[in-house]
Order: sequence, then structure tokens, then C-alpha cells
Amino acid sequence: MKKWSLFIYFNIFYVIGLVGFLFLFIFEIKNIILTNFIIIVAIALLFTKLFYWYSIKKEQLSIGIENSQKTFLLRLVYCIFTYISPIYCILQEPYLVVSHYVSVITYVIVTILAIIGILIEKNLIFIRLQERDKNAI
Repeated sequence: MKKWSLFIYFNIFYVIGLVGFLFLFIFEIKNIILTNFIIIVAIALLFTKLFYWYSIKKEQLSIGIENSQKTFLLRLVYCIFTYISPIYCILQEPYLVVSHYVSVITYVIVTILAIIGILIEKNLIFIRLQERDKNAI
């Protein structure tokens, strides 16, 4: 449970960075430090989360819990919504030939998807805890 709360704090800082980037982008203020922060933190959190899921899988196999296909799909959606789509949008934005308004709408959608991804991850934690409690009985 301790690791889960640490991930929540890091994800909150990540979302605060995304929202800050969104507001700066709306007012057309370029901030290279915040851009690099979001990219580096997203990549680090993605690899940390994949390693964490791998260690959980080993623990679950030793207890006898099998991962369902639903859990796998939720994890995939979480990774795409929370980490991959914001990085992709930030890296591709300078090469797009669209108006500033369209870019702002895209960043709003990506920020909302990142928040939805974090809520999905919270749901994954509760599913895992329920499976562990069910098998402990």
C-alpha cells in the first residue's frame, strides 16, 4: 500500500505539470523546462509503473492469483492515456500545421485523458486488493 500512495503523489505532480503546461500554452508562453520535466517524468513513471506491475505479477503468481484480460486492458489504457499521449502531443506539436486553437483543444483533451488514466489506475489498485483479499480467505 505504501508504494501505491507514492505513485499517487508522483502522478499528482505529473498532472499538475500537465495542467501548468496547458495554461502556459493557452497564453502562448514557451517553457522548455516544464516541457522537459513532463517528458522526463512521464518516461520515468512509465518504466517505474511497468516494473511495479512486473513485481506484482510475480507476487500474484506465487499466491495463485491470475491476471484477467480486463486488468491487462485497463493497464494498457492507463499507460496510453496517462503517459504516451501527452508525450506524443508535446513532441509532435512543433511539426503540426494547425491553428493555436486546435492545439489548445488537443492539449485539453490529452490532459483530461491523463486524469481519466489516473482514475483507471486507482480502479486497478482496488481490483488487485479485492482479488488478494478474496484469495486470502
